[in-house]
Amino acid sequence: MMYENKPFPLIEDIFEIKNSNEKYVFTPLVSITFKNHPILNNNSFHFISVWDTGSYAEDYFNDNRVDPRVIRFKYKNNKYSYLSNLNFPFINELKKAYEIIENNFIENLEYYLTPKSNREFIDTLSKGCELVHSTNEKFDKVEAGYYFEKITKYLYTKKKFQKFNNINSDFTYSDTFIGLTTTKEKVIREFHSEGKDKSEIIKNMLAKPNWIQTPEKLNYENMIFIGSVSESDFTNGTAELYLFWDKENDFVYQISQRT
Repeated sequence: MMYENKPFPLIEDIFEIKNSNEKYVFTPLVSITFKNHPILNNNSFHFISVWDTGSYAEDYFNDNRVDPRVIRFKYKNNKYSYLSNLNFPFINELKKAYEIIENNFIENLEYYLTPKSNREFIDTLSKGCELVHSTNEKFDKVEAGYYFEKITKYLYTKKKFQKFNNINSDFTYSDTFIGLTTTKEKVIREFHSEGKDKSEIIKNMLAKPNWIQTPEKLNYENMIFIGSVSESDFTNGTAELYLFWDKENDFVYQISQRT
């Protein structure tokens, strides 16, 4: 079977943009493109991290978002469209927050890419929370901190992939055993060499989903399972993401199950 994985695709390459907020709600993780497959032809499918605070009002839900774990996209010409209004928590605050976080990451790139222990890094996320919340007071403080970590870790993992050709979202190294089994210098030397090759990030491809919770109630018999991806490889999410193609109706379903 011939296929190609592309980590960190551009949002405009995988979405039919209908609303400028799509970039701030849907974070592209990896695309897979098949080559002359007997059923999938040359189609491309995309795994996406969805902004999700876990706090939803009833009117957030519809046919395309039946609950926080299931989201549906229209699929046409290898791109997705979200056919409902982008009615997500703090939707009106995300653009400004994203720009603040992105500028902070670029301005402090050397700091983020310099290996450090958990103890050295402990106050960075709390400062990031204050950075976003202080200029965006409508954004709940706890959620602002969560969004800061999500986007910062995504940008960091993307930059590390560009520089070191592996996928690893770890901000810090563990210094628990330094001095017992290894040295700090050796840990730092190996820090950026750890991670997954891009060929390793999609699991159970075209096989059966390895559910970590009770399977969601979908008509799986009429769908093609593409594979699953661990959100934590890319950002601060803890979900396993399962992707299904409803070929007959031209929809893609992404299921999230928390680890």
